[in-house]
Amino acid sequence: MGGPRDVAAAMMVHAAPMDHIGMGSLAISSWKVAYTGRTSHAAAMPHKGVNAADAMMIAQVAISAYRQQMIPGGVVSGIVTGGGEAPNVIPGRVTADYDCRAATFDDLVALKDRVRKCFEAGALATGAELELADVGRDYADLVQDHGLGRAYRRAAAALGRDVDRPGFDGDKGGSTDMGNVSHVVPTIHPMIGYACGEAIMHNPEFTRFGTTPGADKAVLDGGLAMAWTAVDVASDEAARERLLAALSSREPRPAGR
Repeated sequence: MGGPRDVAAAMMVHAAPMDHIGMGSLAISSWKVAYTGRTSHAAAMPHKGVNAADAMMIAQVAISAYRQQMIPGGVVSGIVTGGGEAPNVIPGRVTADYDCRAATFDDLVALKDRVRKCFEAGALATGAELELADVGRDYADLVQDHGLGRAYRRAAAALGRDVDRPGFDGDKGGSTDMGNVSHVVPTIHPMIGYACGEAIMHNPEFTRFGTTPGADKAVLDGGLAMAWTAVDVASDEAARERLLAALSSREPRPAGR
């Protein structure tokens, strides 16, 4: 990361069903997965084929079995994006997208090693060829700055917003490149809430509520709360000196690739 070398603090708000400060996020790595086998007639000459779908199935079963011993906070999720052409043809190529998440970047490295072996098991058992391709950069876990968080809470409260949901070091959910920023620059990533009925994030219904007047107000409140937070910490001598001291002594150690 070369961007934030002269930045003393970073802030971003995210839409949500409620206001929240202090929630972390998981480190994540994403893969494009492909098995290449050999097609053949599924009835006349199945023994001449190499079944790429079986390779994927073995990998999925291995990952499911691994979950019992998976490090706490570890999450593996994925979808099959291509899985054969016809039922009378041994699948010659199967593709999938997979995410590995963990509570810390170090845990993510260990988790990825085990999951990679699960995919290798599918190739070994069937004779299919495995391709694992990284998707973008890994995201590190999010580290929220408590001092900035307290200033944001005061600013949001002045706008009539209740941000007294679980405080710092609470639940971790989702992943964001703001996590990488937070390992270099003091960071907060609050949630800004608005009425959305029973809808949840990453659901089409939640998108519909994002065009309401309440959502528009949340955008304005979020921007104003961050601006007031910046004024607060810049005006407070102790807070300002803490951030400037961190800036002057910073040795960037980017988390992730």
